[in-house]
Amino acid sequence: MTIEKDSGQFEGSSVVAEDRNFLFEEKLFAGSAVWACAVYSLVPFVGVVFVPFIFVFGIGSLIAGASLHRQTAFRAMCAGVLIAAFQLVLWWLLYAAPKWNVVN
Repeated sequence: MTIEKDSGQFEGSSVVAEDRNFLFEEKLFAGSAVWACAVYSLVPFVGVVFVPFIFVFGIGSLIAGASLHRQTAFRAMCAGVLIAAFQLVLWWLLYAAPKWNVVN
């Protein structure tokens, strides 16, 4: 098996190395930020800090993004509503649980 220098391809294979500039490649930064906040908000009790950012970045992505940005933002915002409800239940349990253990 020999390697050809200029073609970027192994002899006998059909894989060709593409010459791309990764610094200027279009990324889904807006959609990624929304989804990252949604993932970080899954952490119990601490994740409630990230829930507002889901909606801030999500609304920005819905307004200015491409269709893939919008789809990711919409999914993350729907997940954010469910996560916010779950986080509120956890905080309510943290508040209410000490009252349940009252010994007379």
